[in-house]
Amino acid sequence: MKFPEGFKFGVASSSAQTEGCGFEGGRGLSIWDVFAEKPNAIRGGFKPSQAACESYRMFDTDLKNLIGLGVNSYRMSIAWERVLPEGTGALNQKGTDYYKRCFDKLLEAGIAPNVTLYHWDLPQKLEEKGGWLSRDSKRWFQEYADKMFRLYGDIIPNWVTLNEPISVFCGYGLGFFAPGYTNKAWGNQARHNVMTASGAAVEAYRASGHKGEIGVVVDIWKRIPMTNTPEDIALARDEDEENWKFYTDRLLGGGYSDYILDKFEKEGTLMQMEDEDFRLTNLPIDFYGMNYYNTVPVSTKKENIVGANQGGNFAEDRKVSNPEGLYDVLHMIRDMYKLKIPIYISENGYGHDGPETVNAADGMVHDDYRIEYLSKALEAVEKLIADGVDIRGYYLWTLMDNWEWSAGHDVKYGLLHTDFETYERTWKKSAYWYRDFIAQSR
Repeated sequence: MKFPEGFKFGVASSSAQTEGCGFEGGRGLSIWDVFAEKPNAIRGGFKPSQAACESYRMFDTDLKNLIGLGVNSYRMSIAWERVLPEGTGALNQKGTDYYKRCFDKLLEAGIAPNVTLYHWDLPQKLEEKGGWLSRDSKRWFQEYADKMFRLYGDIIPNWVTLNEPISVFCGYGLGFFAPGYTNKAWGNQARHNVMTASGAAVEAYRASGHKGEIGVVVDIWKRIPMTNTPEDIALARDEDEENWKFYTDRLLGGGYSDYILDKFEKEGTLMQMEDEDFRLTNLPIDFYGMNYYNTVPVSTKKENIVGANQGGNFAEDRKVSNPEGLYDVLHMIRDMYKLKIPIYISENGYGHDGPETVNAADGMVHDDYRIEYLSKALEAVEKLIADGVDIRGYYLWTLMDNWEWSAGHDVKYGLLHTDFETYERTWKKSAYWYRDFIAQSR
């Protein structure tokens, strides 16, 4: 089908996963730099400064590939620690100049920057002051956001305050993301505070007077009970409440559910909250960004689940994949919160856990499994638009194989293959497919 005029076809990325060059240009440390030093924190032992894609030096190469794909928008993030090495205070001129150059070059090429303020890389200097556990985090983030709006607000059409705020809980409550704590009460407080900080950034944007859009990105991993037993249905509800609904209820529904407040109070993990926190997150946003990869099968009996893995993109045998679920999940969110604001599919893609090699005969990675996934996901987007759902854009994750956080280099989502020794980018079969899909959909 032909997509609506002005529809944004793009790819998404993040600064921490692509820039590299972590000790160049006055950049400060992030919590991931410190976390990566812990034994076994990152598969393969890779560190952010040496494991990304050298985009800090090679942005012109990335831009050339973006132009070749035919995208009209690029979702990227600002590294807070690159522009404010201390987290607050004086700006780093080399860092701010880098992003200005990136944004200007994108705009010259007709590619609209969609800019995320926080994609998981909190400055380590702020972590040493309490990080997201501190109520001062609202003030820190608002200061950072305000400075970015003043610098770039007149040229950036779309801003995202937070990408997948559940990452904060994974870092403070579960331990497998930075900063690596395993205290559920801390995790709940940190994720409450990061949502408050998001609202403070929205407030700063409104005060700036800029006329672009600002929104929040929350990922949805809908739990699917594997049987109709009361136990499995209850488990699916509980995991939905603890995970994505914690954020969407606060952002789109006005506040946390009674279910989650009662549960946390009984556990002794309830957050400290103030009325001001909810005033901030109830400020209107211009769009909702949904990251969707898959649904998650759950059961109280492990034998009911192939591979017995109740989280992540796929079960352990790699056979559980549900790109079509995008259709039902987005309808669910729109209906649940009676959404009147536009929606962006802000991330969607296929992660391959294992090697992907460049074919010597034709110089291409033959990732037909990724094409199959993307074709089904984009068919779901077409159906949603035909249903009258106000979807304004689709961003594929991601431009090139990068540093996938705790998974190191093992999980690959890129349309382009990255050689992590030479940093050469090579188009995969899926890149040509996406290029042609975009061209045929305009």
